[in-house]
Amino acid sequence: MSNSTAIISSNKDGSIKKRCHLIKRQKSYRKTRSSVAQSTIHLNKILRSHKLTTNKNQNNYTEIVDDDDIDHVEINVDNEMNEKVNALPVLAAAFSTGYFIDINCKLLPETMLDELAHKTYEFVQQQGILSRSLVLHTLDDPFLSRYVNRVYVGDFENNHKPVNLRDGLDMNIVLYKVKYERPHQHNITIEGEHINIGRRWSLPHDEFECLWESLEYDLPIKSQLIQYVFTVVRFSKAKIDRRIIHCNQTILLYGPPGCGKTSLCKGLAQKVSIRMKELFKKFYFYEMNAGNLFSKWFSESSRNVSRFFDDVQLQCMDKNSFVIVLIDEVESLSAARSAALASNEPSDMLRVVNTLLTHLDRLKEFSNVLVVTTSNLIEAIDLAVLDRSDISQYIGPPSTRGIYNVFKACFIEMMEKYVIKPIIYIPEIYDNDISDRLSQQLKEKLIYLARESNGLSGRTLRKLPMLAFAHSLTMPVPVDQLIQAMKQCIEQKKETDNYVGEMSYNNNCR
Repeated sequence: MSNSTAIISSNKDGSIKKRCHLIKRQKSYRKTRSSVAQSTIHLNKILRSHKLTTNKNQNNYTEIVDDDDIDHVEINVDNEMNEKVNALPVLAAAFSTGYFIDINCKLLPETMLDELAHKTYEFVQQQGILSRSLVLHTLDDPFLSRYVNRVYVGDFENNHKPVNLRDGLDMNIVLYKVKYERPHQHNITIEGEHINIGRRWSLPHDEFECLWESLEYDLPIKSQLIQYVFTVVRFSKAKIDRRIIHCNQTILLYGPPGCGKTSLCKGLAQKVSIRMKELFKKFYFYEMNAGNLFSKWFSESSRNVSRFFDDVQLQCMDKNSFVIVLIDEVESLSAARSAALASNEPSDMLRVVNTLLTHLDRLKEFSNVLVVTTSNLIEAIDLAVLDRSDISQYIGPPSTRGIYNVFKACFIEMMEKYVIKPIIYIPEIYDNDISDRLSQQLKEKLIYLARESNGLSGRTLRKLPMLAFAHSLTMPVPVDQLIQAMKQCIEQKKETDNYVGEMSYNNNCR
């Protein structure tokens, strides 16, 4: 089975409500539920040479079951057959509350969807009170551990009001399988020279798993971004006149290196592909290789930009696809035209900037595309490119609370893999009601490390446990020993950064 997705809703009474269809492209079957429900299920499947069997389930409607695995599943039973229109208010409520349960499945057999949803929902309810997103890597249930890789509960950010999962909340439950194939390489040949100008992934992809959950911000940046994407889609479905309400479908993420701008973009693309599967059948993620677009041959650089965007535009012509485009370090591609005019050979750089602007404008003709740009030097970006961004979001180093959560995730991972000992429960940073002495001590030590690490990038923070671990030859390493080694690594890193900063300042003053 290549890729499957099921989307199911839970009711407040804890029951599971189906809302969808099984998609396979050529032939469709339509069966009606009991007159009490007055709902319909729409099944589309590709007919294979082998036999199709029919089974009845407990909900008193008939499903067509293939002997083979299905390629893609969406479940949606509604009073109307227009699933996309009916899905919008349900998704809007889920995006506004963050009440999602995303289930990454090893297997997704058609006949097990109800049971998988029920058992996962019951398992999640046992987690009790939740104030931030939760990732369940290990499931203490033989049935779930057989079919499920991991479960993502809630899309909550810092300062979210605690919710009690035992209250039977309305949750949007998504069961999906990721893809594992390598990305498609967009290669061109110029004068016998092979150049890679970009890559394309089909989503959801295993390479992008857990990126969204690994990012910590004090402000609700993630929820704002994903709600913006959903709003773009809603306006498109509502046929809003873009001559009246402008929408460029472009986001700019800027800030110092190593703070997760690229990871945020990839995580956003992954979540969009999972949670908006009712609105689009296929999702693609394009990453432009800006460094390879520049050519030693005159005018070839702008042509490379056009070649990349021509491929994107061709994919956007499929209205059933949603395309996310990442232009990393956009300042290398869209350097200010004033700077280009001051250089010795400005014409080629000007042509690149103008070509980029032209293609960004052309993409606005399509409602199924999102462009995300990142930059370490926002002041170097051409003003016309900045003006085309609906959102310009600063992404800086994490706060003390964010650093604590990064270290907490790292320590939990090492404990689960038995590379450090002992296994100690690590509480939330705001949790003051801790009865276990070891947990309280570990929390205080991690808070100290977090305060000492202020100003370090997220990329550096996630390296620290590995660098500290390298100081010891024994395994498993005692927790206290690892913490002492991390203190030394933090001090060394700060000394190096101060030295580099002083050198940079002195060079700029000359």
